[in-house]
Amino acid sequence: MIFETVGDRNKPVLLMLNGSFSTSAGLKYIAELLSDDFYTILPIYTGHYKDGGVFLSREDQAEKIIEYLKEEQIDHLALVHGISLGAEVALTLANSLSKTNIRVDQYLFDGGPYFHFCKLVRWILRGKCRKIVHAARNGSVEEFTRFLANDRLIQWLIKGDIAPYKWFIEGVVDSARYISDESIDNESDACFTFDCPEALEEEQKKYVFIWSEDEIPLKSSKKIRRHYPHAQYWSPGKLGHCGFIFRKPEEYAAYLGSIAGSN
Repeated sequence: MIFETVGDRNKPVLLMLNGSFSTSAGLKYIAELLSDDFYTILPIYTGHYKDGGVFLSREDQAEKIIEYLKEEQIDHLALVHGISLGAEVALTLANSLSKTNIRVDQYLFDGGPYFHFCKLVRWILRGKCRKIVHAARNGSVEEFTRFLANDRLIQWLIKGDIAPYKWFIEGVVDSARYISDESIDNESDACFTFDCPEALEEEQKKYVFIWSEDEIPLKSSKKIRRHYPHAQYWSPGKLGHCGFIFRKPEEYAAYLGSIAGSN
C-alpha cells in the first residue's frame, strides 16, 4: 500500500478510502476541494500500482494503514471516510483503531455493500470483476467509459449516466495494468464477504452510514442497523451507487467537511 496526501500537514487530518479496483484518483478531487481546511491521506490499495504485490483482504489493508499512521506519528483523525469497498475497509479499520492510541472523531461510510454471499455467487462475481478490470486494462479511459455505459450490471448499480464517475474510472484504468487476477479475486471476495466487527456504543455514535435510496447496497442496511443501533443513518436521495459523491461533488465536499468539523 502506498499513500498520497493533499493539503497542509498542520490541518485536521482526513483519511479517505476509495472503491474497488481504483486508485486515489477517485477521491482526490474531493480532497482538493477540502484542502484549505484539511490534510487528506489517500491510500492506494496493495496490488493497484507497479510492483505493488497482491491484494489480500480488508484486514490486511487496515493493518497497513495503522502502520502508516504510526510511522507518520499521526494520533488523531478528524474523519475516516470510505466509499463502496472503501466503506467496508473503513469499518474494518474502525474496529482496529479502537484498540490503538489513535483517536478518531467521526466515521463516514458511503454506499457500503455489506453482504456475505455464498461461494457460488462469489465465484460469479469474481468472473464479473475480472471482465471489468480486463476491459479497463485493454482500453483507453474513453473506451472503458463506453464499456461501463453498456454494461447491464453497472447500469443497475449507478441508475443513470456513467460520465460523473470519471475520476473513479480514470483510477481503474490507471490501476488495471497492475492488478493481477489473484488480486481481483481477493478484492472481489473482500467486498462480498462482510461480517460486522463489534463496536461499543460510544464508538457507534461516531458512525454515519449513507446510501442512496435506489442503490443496491442499501439492501444490506438492515444488517448494519441491527449491529450498530447507535449509529447515524441518512440518504441523499435517489442518486445510484455512491452517486452523491460523483454527481454532486461540491455539495458532497461541503457535507463531508461539516461532519469532519463537527468536533
